[in-house]
Amino acid sequence: MPPVNPILSAMTQQQAVARESRQRGLVVLSGERQWACELLQQADLLNDPLWVTDKPPENATYIEPAQARQWLGREVDGLIYDAWAGFDPDALAAVSGALVGGGLLIVLVPPLTEWPSYNDPDYQRLLVHPFHVDNIAGRFIQHIIHSIQSDPNALLVEEKLVEQNQPVEFIPAASVPSAAPEPMADYCLTVDQSKAVKAIIATSKGRSRRPLVIRSDRGRGKTSALGIASAALMQQADCHIVITAPRIESVQPVFEHAARLLAVEPSQGVIKYQQSQLQFIAPDELIRNKIDPDLLLVDEAAAIPAFMLEQYLASYKRIVFSTTVHGYEGSGRGFDIRFKQTLDSTTPLWTSCVLQQAIRWADNDPVEAWLFDGLLLKGREIDQAVLADFDLKHCVSEQLNRDDLLSNKIELEQLFGLLVSAHYQTTPADLRNLLDGPNLSVWVSRYRGQIIAAALMAAEGGFDPALSEAIWQGKRRPQGHLLAQSLSAHGGFKEAPLLRYQRVMRIAVHPSLQRKHIGKQLLQDIVLQARQQGFDFIGSSFAATADVVQFWRAVQCVPVRLGSTRDASSGCYSAMVLSALSADGEALLTKACYRFGEHFPRDLMVQYQQLEPELVIELLLGHDNQAIDCDQQTWLDIEAFASGYRQYETCHLSLWKLAVLALSTKAVAAVLSAQQQQILVMRVLQQLPVSEVVARYQLNGKKALQTALREVMQAIFLQRQKLVSHE
Repeated sequence: MPPVNPILSAMTQQQAVARESRQRGLVVLSGERQWACELLQQADLLNDPLWVTDKPPENATYIEPAQARQWLGREVDGLIYDAWAGFDPDALAAVSGALVGGGLLIVLVPPLTEWPSYNDPDYQRLLVHPFHVDNIAGRFIQHIIHSIQSDPNALLVEEKLVEQNQPVEFIPAASVPSAAPEPMADYCLTVDQSKAVKAIIATSKGRSRRPLVIRSDRGRGKTSALGIASAALMQQADCHIVITAPRIESVQPVFEHAARLLAVEPSQGVIKYQQSQLQFIAPDELIRNKIDPDLLLVDEAAAIPAFMLEQYLASYKRIVFSTTVHGYEGSGRGFDIRFKQTLDSTTPLWTSCVLQQAIRWADNDPVEAWLFDGLLLKGREIDQAVLADFDLKHCVSEQLNRDDLLSNKIELEQLFGLLVSAHYQTTPADLRNLLDGPNLSVWVSRYRGQIIAAALMAAEGGFDPALSEAIWQGKRRPQGHLLAQSLSAHGGFKEAPLLRYQRVMRIAVHPSLQRKHIGKQLLQDIVLQARQQGFDFIGSSFAATADVVQFWRAVQCVPVRLGSTRDASSGCYSAMVLSALSADGEALLTKACYRFGEHFPRDLMVQYQQLEPELVIELLLGHDNQAIDCDQQTWLDIEAFASGYRQYETCHLSLWKLAVLALSTKAVAAVLSAQQQQILVMRVLQQLPVSEVVARYQLNGKKALQTALREVMQAIFLQRQKLVSHE
């Protein structure tokens, strides 16, 4: 009888515990790739597992890390993640959700002593010009190694120790038998899920403008609840239900559950039952083509831009928002902070439903616990009592040493938790960048030792003349120099790549302390050091909304560019802001501001016709617009329109000039109400059709709009005369 292989025996034990407890087991094989693959062939523990790798075994079911999101909403009994192909934290967090209870997550990693210096393919995202792999310290991998070694439920097998005949020491946790939940009368598997289904049905049948928000971690059955509720509604009465999500693949379980309960064939993106229909419509199409469904379901709402969610609220009467709290998006908590404020102000009677009991695996799942720990998906909350008597004078700013940060897990959790809660696009991959980005620095503001604000800074620019010329010509795009390259390649400024920039990648302030000038104070300290170090600019590029532009103005950073298309992830245009720190910076900033003031008002008529009026107003404010020439005839045209002597169409160019100048001047714009400013933007600057402006502000036809414009022009004309008389 052949001797028992202790590694295979330990893996078999881990699998037995997982199956009995209906939890998922973690196995980490640390050694050469070939050794690990041969060991898995001998083990033969998993039945057709999903491999995440770039070098799959023959006949294996596999995806590469970049395809991980395709498995959202799907299920697999075994998962093998090959870190040799790149340890992408976003991919691991995404695909692990497909692993069901009783299954094993097997992670193949290089020898632990060598892993931090391994040339990980995922490092390509971090390699900002001119840095190389040798410049990446491997802090993130050191953090992951520590999370594996300190996890009592993980089976860690190291090839090096096996070769030294050291025993595989693994004592599996005592398993608590757990059976799969049985369907209840309403087809739900848990009480939580049943409550969610009832809440969805009540939202569909109840009063309008009372949206429902369903929140849970992965594997709690919220997506299935959408399918069960849809089937019930379609059986009870003729109805049209629309579901949207960032990807149609992620909501396929909704259609599968509904089709099973309705006894119809499942379909990709649509189910018809008698006179009822469940239909998938992409998030952007819901805005372009207004429809009138009986119920709108928004799955993974935290991954859909907030401005789109706000438009859904304005356009659809009955909505259910479903979102993951701690997921691969890393955005659920940002959704809590940002979008709940919108719900409170626009639909204060909204309701909430939280699913806590796991379905896909049993509670207290070891793999979920390891992922939450290693990827810091939950972060660490600040003691609110510490903040009770907050005083800005006692805040202290400092630049952190990232080696020290690595050795202080409590502080790392607090820092990353702050970034997650304050910014809805923070993902696990940002943790790797925070620890290993070669051009990054990390700044924090402390109060009584607690981190209450943070800024991630990226050093950019400083290219030699030859490379700067190539960037301007569009021949080179060195990775990671957003401000320098955009000013050169898109803005047309040849000298831009020569100068040096400190770009604010992220700035976050604790939610309960916002609007207390903490971020402003932190940036002032960063500026002081940047100026001493010879940087020419501090700036940022961000998803542009009116309130964020307003913040940057308050810290003396002015808009110099707006992107030409909406960003796929945020749904917003990217705005670039700069503040000069040197004489060379001042010279370029003057030119960039002039150019933006010259081009942006004209672009409003062409590519920015649908730009939010509030954002237009913020971007125009403060620009001199020296290129706008108002001669005597222009003022005569304006006076004639304001007095009712001429129609809009015969003097619209003169009105356009005045609108640009008025909205650029704070003292003039201040005499107009918010609605008057927005009407000025939509009709005169963006030249939107009369029907669209009338509908937006519920005016009584074209004549009422013309009267409103005359009143605006009269107010501006009078204010200008006052200002001129005081000069």
